[in-house]
Amino acid sequence: MISSKTFIAFTKFGIVGGISFLVDMSVYYGMSQFMPTYFAKAAGIMVATLVNYKLNKYWTWESKKSAGVDKSRNETLKKYLMLYALSGGINVGTNEIMLASLPNWELQLNMVFPVVGDIAANTMGGMKQLFAVKIDKLFAVLTATAVGMGINFLGQKLWVFGKNDK
Repeated sequence: MISSKTFIAFTKFGIVGGISFLVDMSVYYGMSQFMPTYFAKAAGIMVATLVNYKLNKYWTWESKKSAGVDKSRNETLKKYLMLYALSGGINVGTNEIMLASLPNWELQLNMVFPVVGDIAANTMGGMKQLFAVKIDKLFAVLTATAVGMGINFLGQKLWVFGKNDK
């Protein structure tokens, strides 16, 4: 059984992770329209990492700001960046493996307009796509995020911010 402090930290970590996931997915989906998926995924991870670091440092792990730049603050940032370089590489790799192994499906929400008059002419009927999501990308991102989340929580709790976990 986990302690209440660990449970609270994990809950906060999950909320921060959700925000970071939305940032990552937004950058990834937007940029993957114009560049290879591994570049888009890497860019999404980098932007989300900046958001994640600030929120986790000051909210999840309640690391206090100190006056000036001191050695421990630089060491914390260095450890965080090393952890995220490792988990980011695993995240990108997991994403690519999932994209290669999942079928290329798309989920669509369409609006169908009724046909009025001659069915063969189909003059007033039709269909308009309202929403579409590439299922393979969605599941790949979700899987990669779950793997990265486990690595990051343990790494932050036990190594990066471990001394600040009260």
